[in-house]
Amino acid sequence: MSLSPVPTRPAAPAPADPREPAPISEAERAVLDAVRDLAYGQVEVVVHSSRIVQITRSQKLRLGD
Repeated sequence: MSLSPVPTRPAAPAPADPREPAPISEAERAVLDAVRDLAYGQVEVVVHSSRIVQITRSQKLRLGD
């Protein structure tokens, strides 16, 4: 049994200055925002054909004593 290669998307163009970070897509930004706004919980990212198609965020609310 042989495994077929996983399709990948083309690499983002390299920035003019190597010290500059590569630009990120709107979907990648949405994942980062979901993680940054979360104190306790989890973020699930669903990818189809190397593209982010769904982001699910589950948040826990911690209550005091």
